[in-house]
Amino acid sequence: MINILFFAFEFPPLNRGGVFRSLAFVKYLTRYGINPVVITLDPSSFADMYDGFVTDETLGRELMEKTSIVPVPSEKSRRRTRVGEFVSIYFSILGNEVNNWKGNYFRALPDLIDKYRPEAIFATVPPFSILPLVLETANRYKLPLILDFRDAWSQWRVLPYGTRIHYWLTLGLERKYLSKADAVVATSQQTIEDFKQLHPGIPKSRFHYIPNGYDGALEKWEPVNADKQQITIGYVGSFYFSPAAREQMLKPWWKKRGHRMLQYIPRQQDWLYRSPYFFFKALQWLKKLDPVTAARVQVKFVGKSSQWLEEMISESGLQDQVHLCGVKPHDEALAFEKECDILLITSAKRIGGNDYSIAGKTFEYIQAQKPVLAFVSAGAQKELLEKTGIALICDPDQGEDSAKKMIRLLNAEMKLEPDTGFIKSLSRELLTGSLSDIIKHQILQKR
Repeated sequence: MINILFFAFEFPPLNRGGVFRSLAFVKYLTRYGINPVVITLDPSSFADMYDGFVTDETLGRELMEKTSIVPVPSEKSRRRTRVGEFVSIYFSILGNEVNNWKGNYFRALPDLIDKYRPEAIFATVPPFSILPLVLETANRYKLPLILDFRDAWSQWRVLPYGTRIHYWLTLGLERKYLSKADAVVATSQQTIEDFKQLHPGIPKSRFHYIPNGYDGALEKWEPVNADKQQITIGYVGSFYFSPAAREQMLKPWWKKRGHRMLQYIPRQQDWLYRSPYFFFKALQWLKKLDPVTAARVQVKFVGKSSQWLEEMISESGLQDQVHLCGVKPHDEALAFEKECDILLITSAKRIGGNDYSIAGKTFEYIQAQKPVLAFVSAGAQKELLEKTGIALICDPDQGEDSAKKMIRLLNAEMKLEPDTGFIKSLSRELLTGSLSDIIKHQILQKR
């Protein structure tokens, strides 16, 4: 069995979107002869690191007992003034997540090396602030380094960069760590294409596409039952939308005040499209075009609520049809997906280009084998769903046309055909096999 250091700063019992990819890799790598020694943030430090964090003790419970996990605590953060907090964020390029963690990590590292004799390092990001640590470790012990990008880096922003200089520095760091890595894995082809375009000096063979996937067996395909009196459209997870952040992203510089006039955006993204706003617009059209069909629809959201979401529901006049169910443990969320008739997905819109992101829940939806109502813009999310054959693709900007498509779906006048061959290729077990091949190849290259 080959031992590797597996850096997953966020890992169960923390319940955040990024942990599921790491959990699946850890689960299946041993089947390919690789033992991942997981280096992660100690749960005792969650409260100091994350505001409003959520844990789920059921996540990978049986797996956790069989896995080599090294939880490293973070030192307590000092309380900062508002000015101090601003300075800390504004002048940080990589982020501050590991500032109070790295000391304990480097103190634990020599014993880790002696105990496990690792032959490679795998690190999944974000947070990008772990990159200096993993690169120093790889250099110190002459180990191959495989970097896994769950998110794009320099081009992906919910908020603008503080200045153009912040962007240039970030782009430089991106180039540095992509150049130093022996292999780079990304969750979407769009991310890889962006890396290749932005950094043409890096060999194209270094980049590998391994999407997120589903874990376990596929459910039996269930098309919409037109005879049901009530059709439930469900959504699980967060929308990653903030009206204030969107304003900063889209407002012209001359309308901003103070330091925000210097903000810079390499590629504009409109995160309103990630919210259910355009889906609600289509529901309003549905009520106008076909009140009888519209009356059969109930919408349920599982996940954290927010004031903007409650206001959006109210302003759309959908209080009687849209219900907020709160946060559920992962196993209950999966059970909820199976109970729904249709599952809703959205994506952000990149203005003048393709969005890179594929939401992790997409693969849970695929596994549930329910029709997916996809209000998605051009990009990786749309392209993958089109290949599955299980999604009704709706243009968010065409509310009336989307409503007409929904009527056909709800009344079973539209037949979706799952592409079973493509869907089976998204099994996490198979995808982890691809990762194991990359790791073993890099180890052989270093020997």
